Amino acid sequence: MNTKPNPKKSAFAAIGAAVAAAAVPAVLFTGAGTAQAASTINTASDALGVTVNVHSTGSEGLCFYSAEPWFGWTTVKPLPVYKVPFILQANQDYNLWFPGIQTGTTWKAKVECPVGGVDYFNPVY
Repeated sequence: MNTKPNPKKSAFAAIGAAVAAAAVPAVLFTGAGTAQAASTINTASDALGVTVNVHSTGSEGLCFYSAEPWFGWTTVKPLPVYKVPFILQANQDYNLWFPGIQTGTTWKAKVECPVGGVDYFNPVY
């Protein structure tokens, strides 16, 4: 058995770790509000992050949550969150948690589900 370290594998592992670390800020800031059709979302925050509660009023199955900063930040623009997957049961709740802080930003958020369609939100968080 070869126990000698492989520099190529170590370099790829370091690159993979750097890519994963760079992706973490993408989920640091997110928001939610009230809905129009097949789902509703509400948020709660604390010192550690934001919880987005998605309630199904018709949507079900594999769904995706996305949120883009629209306006309202004062210094650094928060990073968007795209297509975070989750399984939503009919007439049930699902909680998504994101580490982060409140920024006072208005977000364009949406929940996309194959059964139930797309719901758009304009929350401030």
